[in-house]
Amino acid sequence: MDFVDLKPIDLQHTPLGTRSQNPRQHDWQLDWDKLAQLIADNHDVIAMVQAGLAEDWLNTHGTIWDDEWGYYRYPNDYREFDDTVFWGASTWATPAILVTFHNELAKSFACYKEGIDPDFHYLGRDH
Repeated sequence: MDFVDLKPIDLQHTPLGTRSQNPRQHDWQLDWDKLAQLIADNHDVIAMVQAGLAEDWLNTHGTIWDDEWGYYRYPNDYREFDDTVFWGASTWATPAILVTFHNELAKSFACYKEGIDPDFHYLGRDH
């Protein structure tokens, strides 16, 4: 899996206080298999990978993997507490990843498939 296989996406922020229900547009969840393959194939150039919802990034993202610790047990691991609540599925927003490379360049990509499963499957089915 290479980065050219992913669609770039802009990360946005929904201001606090706008908690009304957004209209249902789809059932999308993070594509954990694609994400794991991307990390496996490119771990030598990646410093960190975060995941969340592109349209409300600041409130929904969490760290998935970094080159020091490897995979985090949970996206909001104790090693990086920043008051966000990780979301891995949405009926209105786009599940996405933010990749920080060793050269400190960061790029965001849509990374989803059909589904509504919010569980953390990047560790594999056995964890």
